[in-house]
Amino acid sequence: MILAGWTVTELGLLFAGGAALITALYLLRMRRRELVVPFAALWQRVHRQSDARRLWKHLRRLLSWLLQILLLALLVLALGDPRPDHWLREPVTLAIVVDRSASMGAPADQDPGSPAPTPSVQPQDPRSPADASGSTAPTRLDAALARARAELLALGPADRALVLAAGPEIAVLSPLSRDPAALLRGLDGLTSTAGEADLPRALALAGHALDGQPGPKILLLTDGALDEPALAAIATCAQGPVPCAIHQLPGPAANVAITAFAARRYPGDRGRVEVLAELHNLGPDPAPILLEVLADGLSVGRVELELAPGEQRRQLLPGLDAARTRLLARITPKPGADPALLGLPGDDLAYAVVPPLRPFNVALITDGTNLFLEAALLALGDHVQLSGVPVADARPDHPALRAADLIFVDPGPEPLPDLLPADKHLIVFDPWRHPGAASPIALAREVPRPFITEQLQNHPILAHIVLKDVNIRRGTTFSLEPGDVALLRALGEPIAVLRDADPSLIVFGFDPRQTDLPLRTAFPLLVANLVEHFERAAPGFVASVPVGARRTLEIAAFGLPAAGVTHVEVTGPEGPQAISQRLPVEDRRVRLRATEPGIYRMRAEDGPDPDATVLFAVNQADHSASQLHDRLPELSISRQRAPADPPAPAPLSQGPLWTLLLLLAVALLALEWATYHRRWTV
Repeated sequence: MILAGWTVTELGLLFAGGAALITALYLLRMRRRELVVPFAALWQRVHRQSDARRLWKHLRRLLSWLLQILLLALLVLALGDPRPDHWLREPVTLAIVVDRSASMGAPADQDPGSPAPTPSVQPQDPRSPADASGSTAPTRLDAALARARAELLALGPADRALVLAAGPEIAVLSPLSRDPAALLRGLDGLTSTAGEADLPRALALAGHALDGQPGPKILLLTDGALDEPALAAIATCAQGPVPCAIHQLPGPAANVAITAFAARRYPGDRGRVEVLAELHNLGPDPAPILLEVLADGLSVGRVELELAPGEQRRQLLPGLDAARTRLLARITPKPGADPALLGLPGDDLAYAVVPPLRPFNVALITDGTNLFLEAALLALGDHVQLSGVPVADARPDHPALRAADLIFVDPGPEPLPDLLPADKHLIVFDPWRHPGAASPIALAREVPRPFITEQLQNHPILAHIVLKDVNIRRGTTFSLEPGDVALLRALGEPIAVLRDADPSLIVFGFDPRQTDLPLRTAFPLLVANLVEHFERAAPGFVASVPVGARRTLEIAAFGLPAAGVTHVEVTGPEGPQAISQRLPVEDRRVRLRATEPGIYRMRAEDGPDPDATVLFAVNQADHSASQLHDRLPELSISRQRAPADPPAPAPLSQGPLWTLLLLLAVALLALEWATYHRRWTV
């Protein structure tokens, strides 16, 4: 405690003089009044009765003197303006950045020497980390909030602070303020999010907020399970002009995560699906787990697995019932295994949407002589609706062409139609058989007996197909434009080209009738791959989006017709907390950022099919968000570590002590006044 007003010597002299004066006044004998009474013996008797209370009168007078001395002491001490030591230091402006990434929802280490942080009050969630007794265990975020509250309660009256929460989005929980109550209210109800924290933006915002403020200081509360951008941001903050302290909330590193989950229908049996789940054991010990797939809450498949430390495995569950549209993958420990091996509660679930059953309309412009192509298309299943259109009738307004999702153009010896539909996906065989044909891709040259020397590896259209030994009588090569992709090349020249636009176009520089390709098993596979490639881009295909940063995505990838759509409405995740957002569509693309896993709904507000709606899944698929290992030792920031023990709360949050001393003196005066009027001290 330090006196900011009068010195101790001055206060001592003032108190001594005041005490001497008060004592002198109390030592003066009270002059008694003379009264004439009619009967002296009566008053002498009363005087003898009051002598029995003489001792109490002396004690009461002593107490009154002590009360006056106490009042004098309070007034003198108020002149000294006493303050705690840290109140007289330079004011501090503190920015607290709370990491609320997914890893902060994992259990925290319990320090035997300190009380455990209080768990956040949240609705019961079966995925929350639980201790051995089954109750919800404090998380790393709970420990971070406890430290943040201790820091705010230790602020002096001249200090100011602000609180930021760093998740996929940056939130200002409490603006710059001196009021501890307002700062503490901002921490109420804070929960961890899915995905990584955007620490670069959060620390940059904290630095800008402290610019020009007295005594700036940044305090980062994190568990150390960070990605590369976060580590780089911490290193930059530690070397910056503003002091940057880090307080770590460690915890166990064990965790098993679902890093990918997808479903697809069988081409030959559209009523059944197969699902693919990718699992990753990020912990240091083997993990015996149970993988279960649920469809609208009903279990449709399960498998027991044991993952070695660090193992990443893809597990296929074939032949599942596709009667329901929403799938949920869930991992749980095997009976008897340690529940703590899952670690993080958010990444043991993953969502998927079963592609809806809808016909895919395919039109074939042909002269009727290519029975191999017709047979390959007819063999694709009931969901492919094939319509044949003679070359002479191939006009853009033909009913079959208007309803088609994909058009094969195989005119054979006939010339290519002059007008091809400009708003449909096209697959054209040998467009330059006749000179001057209306080919959508320019001719490079005609090649007698070409042979395929190169094919684009890993492209879905050429999956499971090898075409290098196909015999071709004649063919043509093409001139590529920016954006064109050469699927096949003959001695380096493109002989099959994909123009991936909207609509897309694929051109083959040969006639299948003039090759031995239809006699090979590769031909029906090629036709099936072509149809599947365009079917994925047709309305009704279901996309999956990872949690995290805002991404620019084509709305056709979600299954919505893209032409003419200017706005879409995205609602999700499904449940009582679903949030709707209206997003603009620019160049048939939408900027989407999903912060919570689940099933979302996208609806077109306009365009050719207004109110068209599709479902899509959002999952936490980032390995760095699921790993719980401490990465702070990778940085040389030992000097920037905050003290392990929280600061002691300030005696008073705000206001000088002399005001309290004056209030106490007034209270004593009021007490003396009340006792005097009650005739207790008279």
